[in-house]
Amino acid sequence: MKKFLSLVLAAAMVFAMTACGGSNSSSSTPAAGGSSAATSGASGEKVKIGLSIAGLTMPYYVRMYDGFMEAAEKEGYEVVFADGGADAESTVKAVEDLISSDIDALAVSTNYSEALVDSFAKCKELGIPIFYIGNLNLIPEAKEFMTFWEGTRSDSAGYLGGEWVAQYLDGLNYKKDLNIVQVSLVSDALQQRYDGFVKGLEENGYTVNTINTVGDLTREKSLSGCEDMLTAHDDIDIFFGTAGTSALGAYDATQNAGRTEVMVVGFDGEDEEIQHIDEGGNYIATVCQQPALESAVTVEAIKTVLGGGTVEGGHETPAIVYGTGVGYVESK
Repeated sequence: MKKFLSLVLAAAMVFAMTACGGSNSSSSTPAAGGSSAATSGASGEKVKIGLSIAGLTMPYYVRMYDGFMEAAEKEGYEVVFADGGADAESTVKAVEDLISSDIDALAVSTNYSEALVDSFAKCKELGIPIFYIGNLNLIPEAKEFMTFWEGTRSDSAGYLGGEWVAQYLDGLNYKKDLNIVQVSLVSDALQQRYDGFVKGLEENGYTVNTINTVGDLTREKSLSGCEDMLTAHDDIDIFFGTAGTSALGAYDATQNAGRTEVMVVGFDGEDEEIQHIDEGGNYIATVCQQPALESAVTVEAIKTVLGGGTVEGGHETPAIVYGTGVGYVESK
């Protein structure tokens, strides 16, 4: 376990610069069923890892994929990839396909862990260890099958965002009663982000009135939902998007309607989010996770387990905030 923790710290040093916003280099999006083959170690035996990540249209998940493939390649692992898509049905199909592919370990990242309980049970029967990337708020029925899970706590990440926004509003001498629209797909993990955001505001002196929840993980539907909200309400203070694409849709709506008094706060730290924040307009902040580091930590855990070692689940990678006028801000 001590060796694993040391290697995790080494991975953190390597991947720290990919925390939020990524690099300017382009990333190739994999085709469903794609793989990267190599041999593992001096024995020449191939280790096959099944990887499913949901939502590769989102830069956050692309960075997670790139980080995983880079770390796996260094270990000489063959990676078989199945895109989990953006819904529970697609996620289940992707994972079931991987289970049928004679894999040695399964790594998965999705907001639909509750839909995968039966698939995880099948993995346990087959002796396939499961490694969950990017979510510590797993339901108990899913967590009981996990060998290792890591990520950023959705609630504490949201809280950090709310805490930062409260401090920002204090500096503006802004009113204490806030009308907020949640821009989000309905899922447990994304709801925890919003709940944490609200708690961060409320524990720092603000009262929150949630007007409605609109949109999903797509920019287009989030734009449409936020346009409807702007038409129906003239007193919105903040759009909070629980994902970068959701928040960018909200931002588009404010720009199209000329409603730049409505602030936008996002989640994911996408490059375009950072760009708009740096412009000094009404996109004021985004909460950032560290997807490449999360993947590197997961691959290290896979290496430890397949080598006969043990790991402990629940490794937390804290979030940071990128805010207007200040850049990156860690938790106090």
